[in-house]
Amino acid sequence: MRKLYYILLLAVFSLGSHAARKPAATGNMPESRLSEDENRRFKYYFYEGLRLKDNRLYDQAIETFKLCLAIDSLDAGANSEIAMLYSAIGLGDEAIHSMETAVQADPRNWWYGTNLVNMLSQQKKWDEAIAVASRIQKEFPNKPEIYSVLASLYKETKNYGKSIAAYDRLENITGIDQSISFEKFRLYVLEGKWKKGISEIDKLVQKYPTESRFKVLRGDIFMEQKMPEKAFAIYQDVLKNDPQSPYVYVSLSEYYKSVNQDEKAIESIVSALKNDQLDVETKMEIMGQYVDKIIQDSTKLMETESLFKLLVERYPFEEQVHSYYSVYLQYRQRIPEAISELETMTGINPENEQTWLRLIQMNFAGQKPEQALKATEQAIGKLPGQSMWYFYRGIAHFQLADFKMALDDYRKGLELASADQAALKSDLYAQLADTYFKLEQKDSAFANYENALAANPKNIMVMNNYAYYLSLEKQELKKAERMSARTVEIEPGNSTYLDTYAWILYQQGNYSLAKFYIERAVDSLKRGEDHGVILEHYGDILWMNGKTDKKDDDKALELWQRSYEAGNKTDELKKKIESKGWNRE
Repeated sequence: MRKLYYILLLAVFSLGSHAARKPAATGNMPESRLSEDENRRFKYYFYEGLRLKDNRLYDQAIETFKLCLAIDSLDAGANSEIAMLYSAIGLGDEAIHSMETAVQADPRNWWYGTNLVNMLSQQKKWDEAIAVASRIQKEFPNKPEIYSVLASLYKETKNYGKSIAAYDRLENITGIDQSISFEKFRLYVLEGKWKKGISEIDKLVQKYPTESRFKVLRGDIFMEQKMPEKAFAIYQDVLKNDPQSPYVYVSLSEYYKSVNQDEKAIESIVSALKNDQLDVETKMEIMGQYVDKIIQDSTKLMETESLFKLLVERYPFEEQVHSYYSVYLQYRQRIPEAISELETMTGINPENEQTWLRLIQMNFAGQKPEQALKATEQAIGKLPGQSMWYFYRGIAHFQLADFKMALDDYRKGLELASADQAALKSDLYAQLADTYFKLEQKDSAFANYENALAANPKNIMVMNNYAYYLSLEKQELKKAERMSARTVEIEPGNSTYLDTYAWILYQQGNYSLAKFYIERAVDSLKRGEDHGVILEHYGDILWMNGKTDKKDDDKALELWQRSYEAGNKTDELKKKIESKGWNRE
């Protein structure tokens, strides 16, 4: 990563190429060119055009100024006004033509000329813009604005030497200025003239000897040139003379990272975050880059906690502070506190869609469907008309066993889903299918699985569920096998998909191959995964395989017992354990 302060500092002092705009003066209306009646009508249309423009009735204003031009086609004011209107509605070429007419009629008018430069720049007609700006510079050699415009235009054409020369002329008028020096530094760097660029920063260091930020930037440049020792010496000097400088800690962090002293790098960042002189926007940018490392440093949990609490206390209405703290709390598995931070964020900015999503999903992760339901209803109130809220509200209703409300939500979500939300539509159809299966309306369930795959043929979760439910009903087992095989091909380490595939093979009587895949499913189980059903399936497969390999019988009984103890306490499983299997004939 390049120097954070270095980048921010240069961005702050960037000079734009756009000239200031000012309403054109009332039309010239020379008495010698217009009769008294023409002059009266011209004035009427001109002021009516201004009124329409002020009321944002641009089309009508254009037509009214055209009436002015029908009386006097060379009037500078009318041409300028219609040019600005053309520009406002996106008619760039027409705007340029009209503004050129205004400039020809009144070549010494600063505003006509600079607006023409603006219009030409918007159309990327750099050479023409430079020609006009050069003429303006000759008319107004002491106006500093024209030199910054020329410098920016030359930069666009990669004529860095002329751009620097324009800044030199500007500097002669205004004196040494940090924004000019930064621009010249960047231009020299683009030319590969590092020494000349560095001399610009040195001028700032000499002019502002008490401003440590320029010295820090000097050190950053050494870092950029792969001279960390020289950079470190400057940073140490800054720390000695200005220990409260926030930017030196940011730069020191980059130095320590470059020499593989990660712990000191984090310490420097923490010092910057605690510094009252560093603005909150920069602190948030720093946090964004370092938050993962800060959070995962298990050796300094108390210090990290104190840092987050300090930032929250100092910036209680800064949304991003609460966001980072919620990430830390989630990482520490303190879900209720993380949820509280997200709720605070929805109060600060209720229109942040991502905050609502995180809040809803975290409530589901915390097994709090009632709270997830409440959050989705609040999201619907704040950001109405969005399909995904009904998707999540449907899931909450499903988990609360309110299946009718769940179906209503999924249907509403489908109504609101746009044409480009194919993945969401597929998930909504899949949820409908799962709910119908729960209600034992199996034909409706299978029809909606088909709809889900039609909306998104790559939805492997739908493929898995559809295939599994077909196998439970012993329907279309070959179709189920094809879908399940596809899921295993895409995610060969997914225990659920492997279990489904093994179970379909089992239903088809292919016990040896089923045994192979169920063993892979068990091997792929991850900590925290529900393994009760998979162990039961493993036992069933071994029991049927025991027809040819008797040693599998004892293992099958052991697996059923483990499944039951893992929480899979169904009557059917209990019966298998007590009966020591079933008749395989």
